[in-house]
Amino acid sequence: MPLYTVTARDASGRTISQVKDAPSVGDLVAELRRSGLTVIGVKSEGSGGGGMGGPSSAPTEAQAVAKSQGGLFQKKVKVGDLAAFCRQMSTMLRAGLSLLDSLETIANETENQQFKLALESVMTDVEAGAKLSDGFRKHPNVFDSLTCSMVEAGEVSGSLDTILEQLGMFFKRRHKLQRQIKSATAYPKFVGGFFALIVTGIFTFLVPQFARLFKQYGAELPALTKVLIFISDAIVNYWWITIPLIAGIIVAFIFWRRTPAGAASWDRFILKTPLFGPLVLKSGVSRFTMTLSTLVRNGITLDQSLEITSKTLGNIVLEQAVLDARQKLIQGYSLFQALSESGVFPGLMTKMVKVGEDSGALPDMLNDVTEYYEEEVSAQVQAITSMIEPALIVGLGAVVLVVILGIYLPIFGLSRAAAKGASKH
Repeated sequence: MPLYTVTARDASGRTISQVKDAPSVGDLVAELRRSGLTVIGVKSEGSGGGGMGGPSSAPTEAQAVAKSQGGLFQKKVKVGDLAAFCRQMSTMLRAGLSLLDSLETIANETENQQFKLALESVMTDVEAGAKLSDGFRKHPNVFDSLTCSMVEAGEVSGSLDTILEQLGMFFKRRHKLQRQIKSATAYPKFVGGFFALIVTGIFTFLVPQFARLFKQYGAELPALTKVLIFISDAIVNYWWITIPLIAGIIVAFIFWRRTPAGAASWDRFILKTPLFGPLVLKSGVSRFTMTLSTLVRNGITLDQSLEITSKTLGNIVLEQAVLDARQKLIQGYSLFQALSESGVFPGLMTKMVKVGEDSGALPDMLNDVTEYYEEEVSAQVQAITSMIEPALIVGLGAVVLVVILGIYLPIFGLSRAAAKGASKH
């Protein structure tokens, strides 16, 4: 049987490293977990491989396939699509359909062209004798490392249908979390767009009419009115400069946001904002615990689970904190110590992790944390929505008030001048 170098931690927190033989990595991890050990890492001796389904560089053929499916105008594979796919696959396999027939049925029914092409490519690989997880790894733009590792765990343990069902539930919960985040920003986006439209209309049509009137009568203009007229001129008379300038600023921001330094700065800034910072943190914690619980529960080593989980958080600050925690875990820290020292994660989460490590029920504790923070995200979304609505209305009212003041102050000046002239006569 193959030999593996195992790094694990016992109930007292002592790190153990030893060489063991087992039919597969999955069997080895399951055996160690039954004996009360938390598996940190497994390395295959002889082949130099890195455990079960670890992140690896895709081959040249895989990159070519991925590029061929990543067209600019192709429909992205959504989390909801993956949730439906996993549940359908699980149901078909339990009903006795072969893996190939299940893939073919789903591929024929899917309307997403990118997903369809990926599934057809996976079918070709499976028909040629490849494992399902290997076929998935050729399409990183569709199947992430979490899905590939989970599917490989199911293949090794012979419980692929059960793993796919769990994956389906995982993606369903993640899809629900995404919908909650979108609902928090949908209404502000709509009102903000309407706000911008009204303000643009005011400066494009209303202010120029009064500007011509003031110029005709030679009215003395206060500073506020001059600013409003300057903005109106920039929009109406110098649009060929203003529009490219604004577009250039937006494009420059997008490119800066895509650089590593820009993405890190922006994500750090978002976490510090009063309203959306707590929401991003809570949703990130929920996604972290949900993913880690699913991976650890299905026999993925803890260090590998952290590496996979870091790629699902959507925030570079949180991602780096998880990767730093992984390094400390490898150095001998407990998961609780590694996460606590990051200074990013809430104390409640890290304390629950400690209870899970001490009791040997880490996946269950992580699942409890997930449910708690899902409720927190839902409450935060409702709070943000209720606060942003009146804030935007007040903002729109303030802009209209400023415009009215800027327009009527010169009119009052003209009225006073006309009254003085009439009194002299």
